[in-house]
Amino acid sequence: MRLKHWFATALISVVAVYFAPSSQALAADKSTPSSPQPPRLSHFNVADGSKLAARIWHHDKPQHIVLGVHGFNDYSKSFERLAQHLSAETQATVYAYDQRGFGANRLPGVWPGSQALVDDLRHIAAQLHERHPDFPLTVIGESMGGAVLLVAASETPGLAADQLILKAPAVWGAQSMPLYQRLSLYTMNLIAPDMSLTGRGLPSLGIRPTDDPEVSRDLSRDPLVIKAARVSGLAGLTELMGRAQNQTKFPPQRTLLLYGLRDKIIPPQPVCDWLTHLNGAASVTHQTDTLIYKEGWHMLTRQLSARETLEDITQWIQKMPQTHLRNPSQAQQVVCQSK
Repeated sequence: MRLKHWFATALISVVAVYFAPSSQALAADKSTPSSPQPPRLSHFNVADGSKLAARIWHHDKPQHIVLGVHGFNDYSKSFERLAQHLSAETQATVYAYDQRGFGANRLPGVWPGSQALVDDLRHIAAQLHERHPDFPLTVIGESMGGAVLLVAASETPGLAADQLILKAPAVWGAQSMPLYQRLSLYTMNLIAPDMSLTGRGLPSLGIRPTDDPEVSRDLSRDPLVIKAARVSGLAGLTELMGRAQNQTKFPPQRTLLLYGLRDKIIPPQPVCDWLTHLNGAASVTHQTDTLIYKEGWHMLTRQLSARETLEDITQWIQKMPQTHLRNPSQAQQVVCQSK
């Protein structure tokens, strides 16, 4: 039991999305339409014949198509606030799907393999590109979804999308973990791959994804948010994050990286390692923009100060001038200095 508790505390902070709601009463800075339209429940057919649950926030006269790719243990509902905002402000039709092994799909909590997640994203993006040929497709990946997006777009054969947003991407590979974490994960995956771990107790350590108590409460009560993680799932996720972290160039598409310096789920050190590796490996495309938020949490569009992030995303998608954008080298300097 002591080993299990120590291992959970050491590693689950990488990926946990469930935390007990905060007792602190704070006024949320929300930016959603006064009369939001509920999403339509749907699904995507993928290459192996599986059906993946999905949500669609439809706009009658769309100018943009957006696809959301959620984080570990989360599901498509996580894009609700962002989707409502983009629909109202940019006339976007927004799609989001439950990744294989999560949400309302079969076998929730069973890791499907990183390549399956990458293949699903490529297949769905190609469908949307074909369905909406006259509108630009923006793919937004949050946390684990950001890692899937980064791999799908950077590795051959690439991704059928016009622009990408990496929102707090999970780039915490084993190479950026302390030795005790790597050995613990390797050992536990050998002897107890089906053991389930939770993130309970981490809020007392200051490890939580958002400062919005309403969001925390919703996460804790939502039956489709997975409240524990199998050791085998953590091992698979770590492999995916390492794969994303080891990319030697940003994707060829116009790309926006968003990261908050108060992020404890994907802390500054691995992000610093990732940016240092990218900036040193090759010349970085000029199509890559970054926004670093000094007070930003992991869930940048589900925090109390979400309005700033929502408006930044809106302006970037519409290619409006933004004076506070940084290039990847400048982002590296800011992130590395903060760790």
